[in-house]
Amino acid sequence: MNGRRETLLVVEDESMLLDLLKSLFEEEGYNVITAKDGEQAVEIFRAEGKSIALVLTDMGLPKLGGWEVFQKLRDMKPAVKVILASGFVDVTVKEDLMKRGASDVFQKPYVPQVILERIREILDSE
Repeated sequence: MNGRRETLLVVEDESMLLDLLKSLFEEEGYNVITAKDGEQAVEIFRAEGKSIALVLTDMGLPKLGGWEVFQKLRDMKPAVKVILASGFVDVTVKEDLMKRGASDVFQKPYVPQVILERIREILDSE
């Protein structure tokens, strides 16, 4: 069990993947809030940001992309921890996103043990 009841906001427009991630994180002891698009993620964070320990968001989302979501969340909570995920991540793009404050950038598909370990590392790095 990695989770210590922290709350994660998972933003993913593919329903099957969203359900899979929610189950994975809940089994590890996390509370999970989900959003299917960028606008919904921003609304949820506006309402519940104080209780959200980390956000995992896909880059390619409807209505508002992952990078735009990240920027809006940072405006609300500058120390927000966000992992961005994409099907293809160029090394220079990853370096740039990390320099701009992303906690990490993941290439999909997710490897369950790797994403769980990384989430724990980020949450423990306060």
